[in-house]
Amino acid sequence: MKEILRLGFILMLICAVAAGALAYTNQVTSAIIEKRIQEEKIALMQELFPDVKETEDKTVDGRTATVGYDEGGNVVGILAEGKTTGYGGDIRFNLGIDGEGKIVKLTIVSHSETAGLGSVIAEDSYRAQYEGLTIGDSFNVDRISGATISSRAMESGVESELQEILLRFGEGFAAPAPAVNIEELANGTYTGSGEGLYSTITVEVTVAEGKITDVQVVSGSDTEEYFAQAKNTIPQRIVDEQKIDVDVASGATFSSKGIKDAVLNALQQ
Repeated sequence: MKEILRLGFILMLICAVAAGALAYTNQVTSAIIEKRIQEEKIALMQELFPDVKETEDKTVDGRTATVGYDEGGNVVGILAEGKTTGYGGDIRFNLGIDGEGKIVKLTIVSHSETAGLGSVIAEDSYRAQYEGLTIGDSFNVDRISGATISSRAMESGVESELQEILLRFGEGFAAPAPAVNIEELANGTYTGSGEGLYSTITVEVTVAEGKITDVQVVSGSDTEEYFAQAKNTIPQRIVDEQKIDVDVASGATFSSKGIKDAVLNALQQ
């Protein structure tokens, strides 16, 4: 019995020493890795933005970015991750944005698009089309043959994420989208349009006593299955929640966005 206790005590000591050594090694290794990541980040910032003298990791509204400053403290570059939904699921990408709010680099972090079709989004020739674009430009680049959804996902995703990144980290490069105060709208029916996956979507929005009482999708010719899902979901959500930025219908991202954009367009007129 004493021998068992002695062996158990020895084993406990060995485990304690091993755990302590492992924790120390992990602490040292984590610091080394973090230092290497920072060095690589600064090197990339200096490669993209030669005037960078100092970098800062910032978090605003839950989003993070690395912002580069010149000697005068002016923003000369931003690195941030964006996300959009493609045919196969989420597409994650990094945007390098210069001091004028223009895209200088677009890289794909991860995607699940169809090999040989949507996967073309990761090729240099496709990504290079976004370089030089900024807010207000057309993001309708040359689309990938046979991969309309992947193409549209990238076009709308890069454009909207650029806007969101610059709003938070661009220090004046982007202005917030005009807000609509539904309670101040006059009674009546408003007509507006937005872009779906394959077509322009037109809606009629009825406002009465400071509330949206009805949203009718008048026209549009997206893929029928998904368009029908969006039509049956988004208008009612807008009425129920009394806001335009409602959750999209599952599997019908672009038709949903087109309807929401059309409602916003109608109420901004």
